[in-house]
Amino acid sequence: MVKSRITLTVKILLLALLNVTLLVVVSLLFMRLQLRVDLQSFLISPAQDRILSVARQIGLELGETERSEWDALLQRYSTMHGVEVRLFDDGGRQLAGPKANIPAAIAERLLRGANHHGPGREEGYGPPRRRGRPLVLLGISGSPSRHWVGVPIPLPGEDGGKRGRGLVVVASSWGSLFFFDPKPWLFAAGAVLLLSALCWLPFLRGITLSVAKMTDATGQIAEGQFDIQLPATRRDELGQLSASINSMAARLGRLITGQKRFLDDAAHELCSPLARMQVELGILERSATPEQAQVVADLKEDTTEMSALVNDLLAFSKAGLRAREVRLETVSVAEMAARAIGREVPADVPAVCSATSELHVVADPDLLLRALSNVIRNAVRYAGSAGPIEVIAQREGADTVIYVRDRGPGLAAKDLEAVFEPFYRPEAARTREGGGAGLGLAIVRTCVEACQGTVRCRNRTPSGLEVEMRLKTAAAPDTISGNGASCSGKIRSPKP
Repeated sequence: MVKSRITLTVKILLLALLNVTLLVVVSLLFMRLQLRVDLQSFLISPAQDRILSVARQIGLELGETERSEWDALLQRYSTMHGVEVRLFDDGGRQLAGPKANIPAAIAERLLRGANHHGPGREEGYGPPRRRGRPLVLLGISGSPSRHWVGVPIPLPGEDGGKRGRGLVVVASSWGSLFFFDPKPWLFAAGAVLLLSALCWLPFLRGITLSVAKMTDATGQIAEGQFDIQLPATRRDELGQLSASINSMAARLGRLITGQKRFLDDAAHELCSPLARMQVELGILERSATPEQAQVVADLKEDTTEMSALVNDLLAFSKAGLRAREVRLETVSVAEMAARAIGREVPADVPAVCSATSELHVVADPDLLLRALSNVIRNAVRYAGSAGPIEVIAQREGADTVIYVRDRGPGLAAKDLEAVFEPFYRPEAARTREGGGAGLGLAIVRTCVEACQGTVRCRNRTPSGLEVEMRLKTAAAPDTISGNGASCSGKIRSPKP
């Protein structure tokens, strides 16, 4: 099951958004608890100019309209703005507008608002107003909530009598655009997000780019490529980490190179005495008595094994040391596979090869042949009696993949990656009869990586092991050096 992955960029952006949200919430709580500012009154305040303008216009038109036409006048304004407009006198008596049962608390505040031009704030219901522009928030009622806002206006006197005072009451739901215009708030929210992005994105980009480069670099180090160099331009902890990775890669490169040179030198130094020992054992074998023959044979077997180990050490160290000096060229996969099978598969072991002569890769011929030979030799050693050894090559995108398959017991899951490490052998192969020194597949990895390819292995179902070597595909040349052999579809059966 693949776990969901949240990138560092998303995490930091979510943290920044949470930070802004918390600041807004804390600010609103402070305004509500400390400054005693009602949030909804605060949000309605920007609309007070619009409400006052409508109330003033109604007051002017009332003086030019017959008393019997006031209901129609208020209905027109109600329809125009999507609200309910009512008119009350200074005694709280409704003069015009739609009839409705007004909540008692609203009616009480309505009466106080009609008798005072500028009432003080009372339990959060103070007037959001500017000096000389009274605007009374009468209250909020019902579910969903409805806002009741009153504006004192002069009323025309009856039959030319003394002018009185009244209260234009506007009622609407919270979402009404007449009471609440979201545009300024959306603009403010957009400005906050933009400023936050301008502050956070450069910082975030710098971090993610540095982390991405370090991730790529450590991946290359894990693959054995130590000639990496991260830019150390930052002057913070990430810059120090980049410098440490550079230093680690350089030191690991020197250690690995020194180790391979030591193995190369030691193997060379051992070649001469081993050769002399084999010559001397040959002489002893001819002159040994029947009682001495078995001892000489055992010694000869030991020196032969030591000689094979030294040859493997030489091959491993040379493949590693030559990695920087390899000159890649176009190589026929079929030719290399045919040569490796002919050299490593005994006559009594069946082998199947499928690789056309048109298939070519970019590689070093000697290194590719050694890698194929080692893999096939392992397959013959551990699974030659279980069924045919299969060598299959095919195109996969821009790469060519060479599979070497057997039908043996396979490997334990913990050994599938470890077998490519030098001197590693599975528990079942630690005896002389069970395996070599543990350098065969290490040489394979070194050779394939020197050709800029990759190698891995996996178990087959129901049994067997598959080794996959992936190399870059090369265009087939007009003329191929060598015999241009093809092993496509060939099956070699064991001799009876």
